[in-house]
Amino acid sequence: MPENDTAVTAEAVGDGKLRVKLKRPVEGPNGEIAELVFREPTGADIQRHGNPVNLDLINGDPKISYEAKAMTAMLSALANVPPFVIGRITASDWNTCALAISGFFLPDMRS
Repeated sequence: MPENDTAVTAEAVGDGKLRVKLKRPVEGPNGEIAELVFREPTGADIQRHGNPVNLDLINGDPKISYEAKAMTAMLSALANVPPFVIGRITASDWNTCALAISGFFLPDMRS
């Protein structure tokens, strides 16, 4: 039975990086991975992997959705892990990571 904990467990760790602790660690190329640390993306990352976040401001309340392939590639690149590591994390952890880095791809709406 899935846990009912919906809180995003991401924390800032300096230099614009975010750490996400995985609910279920996965095996990586050098052993077990229990957390992922994501760096801030650059324009080159978006050129290479695509923009993984869609923001709809037209129809009522703002809605955010993800391009799954672009998000998976971006999670891999920003955490500096091979794509197979992202493929091994649970769906819940994938969504937690995606939500955690979404802010990197939203426009700055401050005036």
